[in-house]
Amino acid sequence: MSRNAFERHGLDHLSASSINLFVAQPAMWAMQKLMGRKTGVGAAAHRGTAVEAGVELGLFDPARSVEECQQAALSRFNTLTALSADPAVEKERSGIAPAVAVALKELRQYGIPGTAEGSRQHRIEVELPGVPVPFIGWLDFWFPEHGIIIDLKTQGRLSSKISDPHARQGAIYHAAHGNNEIRFAYVTPQKIGVYRLEDPRLHLDRVVSIAKSIERFLSLSDDPAALTTALSPDLDSFYWNDAGARAAAQEIWGLTPEAAP
Repeated sequence: MSRNAFERHGLDHLSASSINLFVAQPAMWAMQKLMGRKTGVGAAAHRGTAVEAGVELGLFDPARSVEECQQAALSRFNTLTALSADPAVEKERSGIAPAVAVALKELRQYGIPGTAEGSRQHRIEVELPGVPVPFIGWLDFWFPEHGIIIDLKTQGRLSSKISDPHARQGAIYHAAHGNNEIRFAYVTPQKIGVYRLEDPRLHLDRVVSIAKSIERFLSLSDDPAALTTALSPDLDSFYWNDAGARAAAQEIWGLTPEAAP
């Protein structure tokens, strides 16, 4: 049986993060997805994971004090950054506790999120027309009694609207749970903004368009290395700040140490 371009490259699904990376940094997408070279993330990403852990604890267990949730978040951050050389670790750590407090004050108004078979996270899998592989993702907080799904994002400066990459993520969630409203909660150490995703079907069209672009790209060759080296990394982007990512770029694209930032 003839396999589609995704299957020929060992890709059995897509995700919001995958298509967004393809749009932002196609060379890194190819390096990770086709060459199997994984890269680390910086302190800012760990900050987000830590804040979410603290907020999750406080939402699912209302008896927990804000201070307990803050401590849980800081503990998670300390574990994630124990071996990090990122100079921003201390800066990011300082914003975690206040962000947890701000988020809990707002989100506890929604009540206790729903659970799925005893798990706090809800896995979604949805097939979209014209895309030969499914999209897979995980919901942050689902409030079925309100018909609302909330995705939590941490920031240094509060956004005034939902970004395009996040809108695409929300559109995928909406496709999986079309009877639910999708909201994004952007939290900083000082404030929070909760925005409703308008017209998710419009953003879903973009999701499908990107997926088809990936499929066309993969169809150009069955050789992962040939596809990857046909692209060129933008080493000035923060995506390539990780030392491992720069080392992989040097190896794959033959960059000299002087060419890397």
